[in-house]
Amino acid sequence: MFMTLSFILNLWGFMITTKKMSATGSLKKTLQNRSIQSKGETMKTLKYMLLLAFVLLAGCSVSPEGDEEAVLLKQPWIFGHGGVDEVAVKPGLVWVAPTTSAIIFKVTPLTITEPFDDMITDDNIPVDFNAYLKVQVIKGQTPKLYEMFGTNWYAMSIQETFRTMIRDKASSYQMFDLAGNRQVLAEIQSETFTLISEYCKKLDIPVEILQVVVGAVTPPQEVLEETKRTAAQNQSILTQEARSKAEVSRKEAEVNKAIADKAYQIQMNMSIQEYLQLRGLEIEKEKIELVREKQNVSIILGQGITPMYNVGK
Repeated sequence: MFMTLSFILNLWGFMITTKKMSATGSLKKTLQNRSIQSKGETMKTLKYMLLLAFVLLAGCSVSPEGDEEAVLLKQPWIFGHGGVDEVAVKPGLVWVAPTTSAIIFKVTPLTITEPFDDMITDDNIPVDFNAYLKVQVIKGQTPKLYEMFGTNWYAMSIQETFRTMIRDKASSYQMFDLAGNRQVLAEIQSETFTLISEYCKKLDIPVEILQVVVGAVTPPQEVLEETKRTAAQNQSILTQEARSKAEVSRKEAEVNKAIADKAYQIQMNMSIQEYLQLRGLEIEKEKIELVREKQNVSIILGQGITPMYNVGK
């Protein structure tokens, strides 16, 4: 009985030991699997973090071109306060925070065209023309320009004032002065340049006015056609006057020549017939002189007989 009980206890112990050993092996295997799975998840997470960092960093650079400057707008996520960075970003590449944005400004000269259609002149005639304003943003002051006047600084602060200056100056002249007098356009350009430059300085707009130009002034088509007709009539009058003056001059020349011929006749004590024969000979001589240098030319001489001479041979 004792031996049977001892055998049962030993068998029971063996079974427990076997179960423990089996449980220990399974635990080791589970831990190994979990370790491998944990390492895989860690690598996966690391890859995602690296990818996220790359995406964030790719959008965190500002690179103005050679004719540009950038203004940085800082926008923190949690702490601090954002705003305009007072230092402009020069051409090149600059790394910034992911929440920082940039505004690009051209710092090379800009030519702005302002069209004027049917502007009424001092003599109540509508005309068309363009005015041109050449302006340049002062380098290094783009943050000030953005903070005080925004990205659309010309339209908001300069455009209407410039147009008003041009309109006021041009409308004080008559149409033909604007269309044909260069001195008038030069005066408008000079005065407007001075006024718009002073205006920008007064408002402390960080731009430099380089030039003001007024283009060709064009009156209505009806006025142009009427002007052409008037010019044609005036030219016809001038032509007739010139022709009349030429006839008068020719008449005076012929009278003076007749007086000279008469004086010569009297001085040489020649009759009218003798003088006419002399003039005829002079005319024949003039014919010969006229064709002396020409080749293969035949002339007919007068004076009662009609001989023919080939003076070119």
